[in-house]
Amino acid sequence: MTRVLLLSPFAPVPGHGHAADDTLVRLVPRLAERTELLVYSPQHRGPQRTDVGYTSLPSTVVRPPRRSDRLGIRPAWLRTAWPRAATAEALELVARIRPDVVHAEYLQSAEAVAACGNAVLGLHDITERVMRESWSASPWRQRPYRLAELLRTRRFERSAMRGAAVVTTLSEPDFAVASAYNPRTMLVRPGVELGERTWRPPGRGAAPRLVFAGAMFRRANVLAALMLGREVMPLVWRSLPAAELRIVGHRPTPSVLELARDQSRIVVTGDVPDLDGEMLAADVVVAPSVLGGGILMKVLRAMALGCPVITSPGPADSVGGDGSNLFVAATPDEIASAVRTVVESPDDAAARGARARAHVGATFRWDDAVEAYLTAYAMASGR
Repeated sequence: MTRVLLLSPFAPVPGHGHAADDTLVRLVPRLAERTELLVYSPQHRGPQRTDVGYTSLPSTVVRPPRRSDRLGIRPAWLRTAWPRAATAEALELVARIRPDVVHAEYLQSAEAVAACGNAVLGLHDITERVMRESWSASPWRQRPYRLAELLRTRRFERSAMRGAAVVTTLSEPDFAVASAYNPRTMLVRPGVELGERTWRPPGRGAAPRLVFAGAMFRRANVLAALMLGREVMPLVWRSLPAAELRIVGHRPTPSVLELARDQSRIVVTGDVPDLDGEMLAADVVVAPSVLGGGILMKVLRAMALGCPVITSPGPADSVGGDGSNLFVAATPDEIASAVRTVVESPDDAAARGARARAHVGATFRWDDAVEAYLTAYAMASGR
């Protein structure tokens, strides 16, 4: 059985409040059934555990990010979840355990890739593209810092892709980028569980509800929420004055909370006990992309529930969707128009949602994802 050391900035336990709950947390126990899996994360505390189906390796890293982490050749965002000491611990584990494969999941853990000739690097986004959009969307006072982050990210990410034995991506657009730097790049679509509940038109009549869900401390989600609240909803209210926008997710920032203080038809919930229930109770799930990343799992989760979903062209391409199973909209005007279409044509919205659910069930299967990772491991280990 292949011995795999998986490195991740996030521990494979629920409660992150972001996409790791739908990807890493669900992937690790499935990999553990097919490999001898050891998992290192700087979030792991306490003694080594083997009663979870895999070997959980403890970390002694406790230092939070400092202002000095904004300096140097590495991007500052790297240190928010992967301190310098984590790389040292990871490399010590590699030397001691001598795994057949080092699986660095997420770009943050790629700092350890350069020293390993048997590394599989799992990318969840092309971060250079996200940082380029972040720089472009920044006010002029922040642009020098955002430009520095973009340049550091570009150097770090491209070097990591070139240095890995195998690179995996979650979407075809990301595959096209990564394969230009490493010909041993694989597309590994994430698995998605359909579940038993499916969307039905709420039938509220005069009070349509839009839901935007995500980790509301992340900049991409904050910018999307602000765009929806400030630019899209005023257009929606022209024809649907009772429409409500619900912004759902972990740790909303002050700027997001301010949207609800200024407008009673915008509700910021913070954490909710049943995220799927929020989406199922909505007339439509809105998932626009402002920075070009962090949207894939939002769209897939809503599609798996059979919800009508409005998203941007980029995420639609990433999930293999189109106008038959999604509402694709690029601008505030187009998003507002799509909202009106959903509300005025609930039968069409339900039909698109049903096709979206069927597409996810056929295309994003956990069994396929695990088999793809096993293939990547064989390539990286030379087996």
